[in-house]
Amino acid sequence: MSPLLARIVAAMGAGAFGQAVNVLIQLASLPLFLYRWDLPTYGTWLMLSALPAYLSMADVGMVSTAGNRMTMEMARDRVDVASAVFHSASVFMAITCLVTAMLATPAVLLFPLPGLTNIDERTALLALIYSVLLTLIGGLADAMFRATGRYALGASLGTLVRLAEWLGWIAGLLIWGSFASVALCGLAARTGGVLVSVYISSRKAKGLRWGLSDASFAEVRAMVKPALSFMLFPLANAISFQGATLLVGHLFGTTVVALFNTYRTIARVAVQVTGTFGHALWAEFAHLFGQGGAHAVRALYMRSTWLGIAISVTLSLVLYGMAPWLLDVWTHGRIDFEPMLMSLLLAYAAVCGSWHVPRVLLMATNQHIALSAWVLAAAGGAAVLAYGLGHIWGITGVGMGILLAEMAIALGCIGMARRMMVRPV
Repeated sequence: MSPLLARIVAAMGAGAFGQAVNVLIQLASLPLFLYRWDLPTYGTWLMLSALPAYLSMADVGMVSTAGNRMTMEMARDRVDVASAVFHSASVFMAITCLVTAMLATPAVLLFPLPGLTNIDERTALLALIYSVLLTLIGGLADAMFRATGRYALGASLGTLVRLAEWLGWIAGLLIWGSFASVALCGLAARTGGVLVSVYISSRKAKGLRWGLSDASFAEVRAMVKPALSFMLFPLANAISFQGATLLVGHLFGTTVVALFNTYRTIARVAVQVTGTFGHALWAEFAHLFGQGGAHAVRALYMRSTWLGIAISVTLSLVLYGMAPWLLDVWTHGRIDFEPMLMSLLLAYAAVCGSWHVPRVLLMATNQHIALSAWVLAAAGGAAVLAYGLGHIWGITGVGMGILLAEMAIALGCIGMARRMMVRPV
């Protein structure tokens, strides 16, 4: 087995482990939370936990951009440049997270905010915000793993940290049962996990090290444009994913939020599997691009794109056949199977999988600026369309709006990747 294939296989294994844990968390969360809470209370928790996702863009894409730059510079054996990029990103993130925490703390605890009715909800929201900020710091460790050819190790550690956070949630749920206890126990677990990841990333780092001494304003300035474009992806994701949760809650109430999220969770199994495959290629795309430009990645890109499409379509069809049984077993018959809604969400999953590999190619090589604007515009259009169709056709209309937006994104992304292959940058 070639070193390239061995790294891809290892990365896919780590990704598969991550997706297995994600599926476990998604499948186990519903019955565990409903064991302690009723559907409206669980719906409130879903809305609370959706809000901090908007802060995932607080790094303005600097970590992702820096990780790509570091990987490409290490492929050229320029450790000094990679180190300057890493330290510059670390300074930026330290300032960003500190300022965000200082602003969020009084705002959440003291200011009148819609939907927050008591100190339990406010404390939970603040703890969830801190967890998101810690996730951003953990992203720096992931960048070091990726740049030094240890993507699989970094991905596996990230999965374990996510699992530890979820186990903290469940401990807080079963022992105390308040929103605050769930969020605070999760925060404690994530804190410990991030510290462990930082320590392990510093070992066998091929000359890279944690610190701030090599930071350069010029490096930060060079990364601003692609970084700001990276910021648009979590914003678009928040609009289309967490935003859909909030939209459904606004239109139909918290009980329907629980139903919609359950259907979407099943559909996104296909997306997550394709994502596992695509993300396994991220570091390799960046490494090959650093060595030889677009020509060096062309063969790997073409084969992986067609394989990604086949995976997403096949899994979506299989999941549709299994959905009635999954819903009956998973929810103990409390949520019925609705063919139209499930069809729309699984079609969305198949389309999403079709553009995952092209997206990874563009993002891993910092050639994603046009794509980010296109994705954000489509996400905004989806929100408006889902709102309008939701008033006409109910929850089915929301699903239709999401599907149409995903089709527009897929066409644009595949076209941009093709142009990159024809006209190397």
